[in-house]
Amino acid sequence: MIPAGGTPIELGVVQSANLDLKVDLKELRGVYRYPIAVADGKGTASGKITFMQLWPAVLASILGGTQGSNSPQAAIGETGTVPSMSTYTITLSNGTTLVAGSEIVVVTVSGSPLFYTRVTSGSEAAATITNQTGGKYSINNTTGVLTFAAGDAGNAVSVTYLYQPATNLNNVSVTLGQVGMNTALTFQATLIGTGKNIYTNQAQQFIVQLNSCLAPSLKLDFKLDDYTGMDLDFQAFIDAQGNLGSFFLINPA
Repeated sequence: MIPAGGTPIELGVVQSANLDLKVDLKELRGVYRYPIAVADGKGTASGKITFMQLWPAVLASILGGTQGSNSPQAAIGETGTVPSMSTYTITLSNGTTLVAGSEIVVVTVSGSPLFYTRVTSGSEAAATITNQTGGKYSINNTTGVLTFAAGDAGNAVSVTYLYQPATNLNNVSVTLGQVGMNTALTFQATLIGTGKNIYTNQAQQFIVQLNSCLAPSLKLDFKLDDYTGMDLDFQAFIDAQGNLGSFFLINPA
């Protein structure tokens, strides 16, 4: 895809792509079963591309976002145990660069994992099996130290949180802000299919170029036991020269 006035971007690891060209039909009918005349009406050219490698430039171009750097990372399920004596604290491994308010704290109470609520220092409370929503902790956003109540002594803790890495690991952010309507970036889409001619065994290509497109939908499909996939819906329309696009066939027969 080529954003209007921008740099060409390749959608990485494409799994499938489709293009649907269709027109509405207008039927003239009388009292009988079949129409006596059929005419073509409004037409649309739309499709979907499923791909597996997400470039920041794709998000920024399609969603009208702004690329930046120094993106936070996620620490997922970092574990610890509340000490059996005062001060009942746990220090996060990346706590000094914690993104304030991002932590999700789960404490195992009598074998049951319970979500705890963040409170101000001095208001900590331990949950119980009969009061499973009463667990409270406090946190120092500068040091990443979590403080629990004495009743949580010996309990296992799991924390998921965001933090800013100490070194830049090629992290990129895309920030989405409020924009006006009719401001979406258009782009040129090129779909390339490859294969071999079934008669001559020569390399074959089928290329579709759509001159002006908009993307009404970008879907990210997060899965537990598979790769994260992206579905990009697009719709093509006539460009400034009055053209929709072109088909190119190499060794078609």
